[in-house]
Amino acid sequence: MSKVKAKETTIDLNKLRSDHVPGPGSRRLFIPACGDRIVLTRDWTFTLYLESRNMGLAKSLGLVDPKTSSWGVYEDGPSRVLKRVQVTLPAKLVLECDRVYIRTFNKSALKADNDYDSITWKILKNGKPATKLRFWCKLVDACEIEYDLQFDSLYRDRVKLLKSVHEA
Repeated sequence: MSKVKAKETTIDLNKLRSDHVPGPGSRRLFIPACGDRIVLTRDWTFTLYLESRNMGLAKSLGLVDPKTSSWGVYEDGPSRVLKRVQVTLPAKLVLECDRVYIRTFNKSALKADNDYDSITWKILKNGKPATKLRFWCKLVDACEIEYDLQFDSLYRDRVKLLKSVHEA
């Protein structure tokens, strides 16, 4: 059996950099970790799917009858397609990331209704999650949020602070 010696490759990272200068439409990527908190700086309008995990918010906003099944509300017709409504949350509302769900590439995700990438949020009142105000939105809607990070909003920073207080 012959031995093959692999050739070492050195990559110059400076050659990979772009000469692109960020313009007015540029954004920095921010993917919240579970527990991170943001404050809406502008009203945020998104599509709310009327299914079980969003029914608490839908009922609290008066979008569905409180006696409606907690499983979901469907469009009229033979297929079971969830109803969707446009919801606007006000500026200065504090949201806490509860779950980030991103699937690996799937051909079926090319259709809008089969794209399940989402972020689940909790609405906070007085610094604590409000009862039954947990909801999810599709990632494409979450990318439209205009926000500021709340002071000590990153979960990992709050945990470090609590640990240092307990250790002192």
